[in-house]
Amino acid sequence: MPSVCFDSLTGSTKLFLDFICCSDTAFKYYKYDFKSMSSYINAAEWIDGSSYDREKLAAIIAGSTSSLNLPDNIKSNIEKLSQPDSLVVFSGQQVGLLLGPMYTVIKALTSFKMANRLETLLNRPVVPCFWMATDDHDFDEIKTVNLLDRSGDCHEFSYEPSSLDCDIPMADVILDDEIEKFQSSLSEYLIETEFSSSINEKLKGRYKSGNSLSSAFAGLFADFLGNFGIIPIDPNYPGMKKMFAPVFKQEIENYPKIFNLYETASQELLDAGYHRQVHKSGESLNLFFNEKGRANIIHKNGKFHLEGKDKSFTKEQLLEKLEFEPERFSPNVCLRPVAQCSAFPTICQIVGPSEAAYYAQIWPIFRYLNVPWPVIKPRMFATIVEPRIKKTMDKLGISFASLYNDTDYEISRVIKDNFPSEIQSEGELMRNETKKPLKQLSESLKAKDPESYQVIEHSLKRLDQELNHLYKKLFTAHKKRHDTAIGQVRRAANFLFPQSKFQERIISPVYFANKFGPEIFKRLEEKLDIDSVNHQLMEL
Repeated sequence: MPSVCFDSLTGSTKLFLDFICCSDTAFKYYKYDFKSMSSYINAAEWIDGSSYDREKLAAIIAGSTSSLNLPDNIKSNIEKLSQPDSLVVFSGQQVGLLLGPMYTVIKALTSFKMANRLETLLNRPVVPCFWMATDDHDFDEIKTVNLLDRSGDCHEFSYEPSSLDCDIPMADVILDDEIEKFQSSLSEYLIETEFSSSINEKLKGRYKSGNSLSSAFAGLFADFLGNFGIIPIDPNYPGMKKMFAPVFKQEIENYPKIFNLYETASQELLDAGYHRQVHKSGESLNLFFNEKGRANIIHKNGKFHLEGKDKSFTKEQLLEKLEFEPERFSPNVCLRPVAQCSAFPTICQIVGPSEAAYYAQIWPIFRYLNVPWPVIKPRMFATIVEPRIKKTMDKLGISFASLYNDTDYEISRVIKDNFPSEIQSEGELMRNETKKPLKQLSESLKAKDPESYQVIEHSLKRLDQELNHLYKKLFTAHKKRHDTAIGQVRRAANFLFPQSKFQERIISPVYFANKFGPEIFKRLEEKLDIDSVNHQLMEL
């Protein structure tokens, strides 16, 4: 399948490019070569030297998802997780509305393919899991769905609840009646296909008033991807936060040391010519507390304060809260992977570019807390190319990379290569060459035969008019071909790069499921190459 190297695409960071190439300079931040199978064997051995309550994890997940009517493949993998030698491959994302953008699915499929490979390699149960980031509290980031129309233009649809408390985690968001208006506008816009009725039924069954945002996401995730057996993990399943409590306790008790480790690693990144993804102050813990909204815990003047709220705790009070109300605590991006890997036997973590960047900052925290470090592996990257777009690209010789890097330049190149601009100079040459013999004859008759000279001059004027008319027709036809080509290039760009971003980062999987049926995700899984670190083009 065709693919494009990231170093030919603008916007990729030096750290990400070095990471996917497993370069020596980036290797120190990731510890394992994700391309080498020996890395996974070593990671499994480290996990085997640690203790995990797999049965309790499985019981928490099974109990918390019992009302979601999960497919048998997921239930089977929950049971597999409870086995004493099980391992986990994790991917994850925010609980975006209707699964968010397409890369949510691509991440999940990467974890599925990797789990299958490792189960064969290690001859032990390996389970794919998907972390739903329900502790996040930025509702504006997840409330919008993007779909394409028939001409390739991107349209946004947002769910606007009647009221929503500021800074509450997504786990606490309950859908209200406004979700029905959202569903209605979405249904009217979706292109009518043989799959539309079934897709709309699934959407309305999961996203309805009274359901939580997180359960709606988990349900639709299971509807679309259930056959793969990927387990949706919500850190707010009842009892799950207690599994993370030992890591949270260490953060409260040792946050200055943990911050210094993080800050040293971050400075090393900068010194090596890379960027730091996460910025934080020494007073901020890697923990939030839910007090009618998620608030960062700040240590100041000997007490732990909730940022933006008139409330504080002593260390003893905060530790007591953790013991009896662990569900009110949540980690930030630096501590979340540590908490996850402390509770789940995580052999491999699937990441995108931003996640890869902050994982490069947190290895020392894993080491300090004695939590097994997983193999960090890039997710698959993909754009779906529909037949009409593929036809346009082939016909006009459109380059995916050039179109992404500079659409206007690619339009100019397409016009130059396919519709040469010499028509104007060629038209003028044709006019001169056609009139030349008559002009020569006219000059020779001007003195000796004035009457014939006048006839020829009159003929030259009429000929000039006809040639002008012919040239205008040619130019109009040429311009029409130009305009058609420009429109085709722009439509291709809008489809492949809506809002000037990769398609996978904008367009909802609902668009593809509605147009091609839910089987599109199986076709994606079969066609995408898990070993590729390029941006793959899946041609339908």
